[in-house]
Amino acid sequence: MGNKIDVQIEDKIALIKLIDPENLNPLNKETAKQLLESLESLEKNNDVRCVIITGSGRAFSAGGDIKLFKSSIEDGTSGKEMDDLTKNLYKIALFLRLYPKPVIAAVNGWAVGAGMNLALSCDFIIASDKARFRQSFSKLALIPGFAGSILLSRQLTWQQATQMAFFGDTYSAEEMNKLGLINEITSAEKLEEVTLQWAQRLANGPTLAYARTKKLFFEALSTPLEEHLENERQMQIKSAETEDYKRGVLALIDKKEPEFIAK
Repeated sequence: MGNKIDVQIEDKIALIKLIDPENLNPLNKETAKQLLESLESLEKNNDVRCVIITGSGRAFSAGGDIKLFKSSIEDGTSGKEMDDLTKNLYKIALFLRLYPKPVIAAVNGWAVGAGMNLALSCDFIIASDKARFRQSFSKLALIPGFAGSILLSRQLTWQQATQMAFFGDTYSAEEMNKLGLINEITSAEKLEEVTLQWAQRLANGPTLAYARTKKLFFEALSTPLEEHLENERQMQIKSAETEDYKRGVLALIDKKEPEFIAK
């Protein structure tokens, strides 16, 4: 099948690029397997403090491979095909929400279906002004996959979420920005530069504190308030015992930028 992604590491930043532009970077079984393996490997790499996911060509990712969907229908194996496909995809969706390092989606073009939800699963979205987003599942009589049902319902109003999910319309980067789903829009020519600026700022930040914040955000979705507040309090105590905390306090007193070291 060959490589479906390319990984480059430089200056504490890992760039994961989907590299099947002729097919609009579909999230098929092979791509999902390679993406998951890469994320797992980068998690263990202490030299990496921020991860960028982007696409090549005209798309970030067009989501599911419609040709494979057609073949599975013809073979009478559509359920099995969806089962096999979604196993790693859903591992990625959960993995990104709990990933101990900041993850940025640099959306260069079309982000459709699971491709859109891959972007929404990241901590930040920097989008080219040429980026286009679509929850295309309803066009195939599917529900919003790749965690779409929780990503949309948690980040949008009920009415906005149902409109986006039911109609499967295309949204521009500007429309997504108005919904609060994008951190910054830039020109296609400056997408890499702007994303790297965000990534460098995050890579220089307190990585352990970021990981703990993400964990608390995630747990807050389902934990009773009283329990969550105690969890948060205990996490703050642990954070105050780190070397990064000491560096942050002393840097603030000395009016300098802190140099964080925790992995």
